[in-house]
Amino acid sequence: MNAIADDLVPVTTEFKRAMRRLAATVTIITTADVNGNRYGMTATAVNSLAMDPPSLLICVNHGASIHAPLIGRGRFCVNVLTTEHEDLVADFGGRLKGEARFRSGEWRNEAGGMPYLEGAQCNLFCEIESVVPYATHSIVIGRVSAVRVEEGIRPLIFADGKLGATQSLSGHVRIASNLSTLTQFLPTELDSFLKKHPLIEVHVEEKVSTAVVTAVAENACDIGLIVEGPKTGALQVIPYRRDRLVLTVPEGHALAGRSSVKFADTLDFDYVGLHTGSQINLQIQRAAAEVDKPWRCRMQVHTYDALAAMVQAGLGIGMLPEKMAQLYAKAMGLRLVEIDEDWAERRHAIVIRSYDALQAAGKRLVDRLQQAAR
Repeated sequence: MNAIADDLVPVTTEFKRAMRRLAATVTIITTADVNGNRYGMTATAVNSLAMDPPSLLICVNHGASIHAPLIGRGRFCVNVLTTEHEDLVADFGGRLKGEARFRSGEWRNEAGGMPYLEGAQCNLFCEIESVVPYATHSIVIGRVSAVRVEEGIRPLIFADGKLGATQSLSGHVRIASNLSTLTQFLPTELDSFLKKHPLIEVHVEEKVSTAVVTAVAENACDIGLIVEGPKTGALQVIPYRRDRLVLTVPEGHALAGRSSVKFADTLDFDYVGLHTGSQINLQIQRAAAEVDKPWRCRMQVHTYDALAAMVQAGLGIGMLPEKMAQLYAKAMGLRLVEIDEDWAERRHAIVIRSYDALQAAGKRLVDRLQQAAR
């Protein structure tokens, strides 16, 4: 008996080593009890079983907190993670407990109350058909009753004891961005991305949105960021962020005491505009033409800093994205007035030639930008 037991030790050790060579997609298994309490765990032991009926199996440790509620409810969801869900793995792997696990990520409930991860590669909703106990685990066979699938294939892989997203990824990504997106959203998102992927080099160049579209189409850059408006032709357009334009005026100006104003009423005053071709200028010119009034642009500048300084000096009023205008208002004593027009709310977008044609580093950055925008 001792000889047999001794033989089992190296088998177990070698089995663990062998499994490190088996790459697997990382998922989060979720369920909810009849009272709406949610449970979840990180898992790689998920496999398809049959196509008729569509079914899969998962393996759940008897000691896992999800085991009893999952078996009791008879339903579960398999959420297949993307490369941008790395932080969720530790949370659902034991770093957090209970409901606290669901504070990370965007979680929704389907009609039956089953929690699922918005933005996952896919969500597979299953009804339990059979449970087979084996050693320390239960093999749970689920019949797939509903499926949600996201575009783009970017699964988070676990191999050799590490997540694929944490393994060193190198490359070079060229970005062309309009000024509004560049100043409002990119700094914090690029900082977070490059801390996670220090071997990726990112080159950013500011251009007006129309020039960004041209640069992407001509392969002068990999990823473009625009304010929606220019024709994008055959390029792939991915919704990104939203912002809102506000009017900036100096203290003591006739409009300084107003909380909001119709655009037509601002055209009685001189403006400080941005450089030719900027989307803000184009929007102002279109709006002025619609109300059949001239836009009195007294001077044009290339930066938000310069525009704010000119407004502060009383040389005109100006239009800026609200997030940037709030910074200048605090630092320079400017007054902000809401523009009572639907067009003052703008949509930003990512433009690329093709997601599939991007190199791995470019795909990873697009994934990150999309995840941050949700």
